[in-house]
Amino acid sequence: MNFETTATKEYLKVIRRHVIVPLESTSLADSCFAAALLIFGSIDGLGKLIDPDDSAGAGKRFKSFLPRLGSNYAALEDKLWALRNSLAHNSLNVASFMSKTDDAQGAHLETDGDCIFVHTVILLADFKDALVSLEQELRTNATLLSQFEARLSWDEITPSGWRGSAIMTTPPPGIRFVKS
Repeated sequence: MNFETTATKEYLKVIRRHVIVPLESTSLADSCFAAALLIFGSIDGLGKLIDPDDSAGAGKRFKSFLPRLGSNYAALEDKLWALRNSLAHNSLNVASFMSKTDDAQGAHLETDGDCIFVHTVILLADFKDALVSLEQELRTNATLLSQFEARLSWDEITPSGWRGSAIMTTPPPGIRFVKS
């Protein structure tokens, strides 16, 4: 299988285009909440592709990707999972202190009781490193690439009648990545 023509390569490209680039080059980067939510969402998706269990639940697959970010992340998997849940399900940050300021970098992943300190610039850097490492692994590990490809599918979307009208919409991409 040629990595260059896979759904996997396209999936990684979409993560870069819709998560990493906006967090590096738009005002979206000013929101620690948005940064964490986008990165955690990407971790969910990648975790589903990485976890050896086809039917792994959201928590298991999220936690299965965290070691790729570094050992500190794996050690704090329960606190990071709680943070992910509070952001994704409540749109509230009830589990952490977050910052992107330079003077707060040394506190990244420190805990205080039930709360965790997340420096979103470091989180993004660690996620980018993990993504590069994962892509290199996928280029050389045919078994892992086959697993990814088996869990991804290409789907074309047939536009509805309203697509050509004057209604302003943001259409979904022409591919769907994770099989149910």
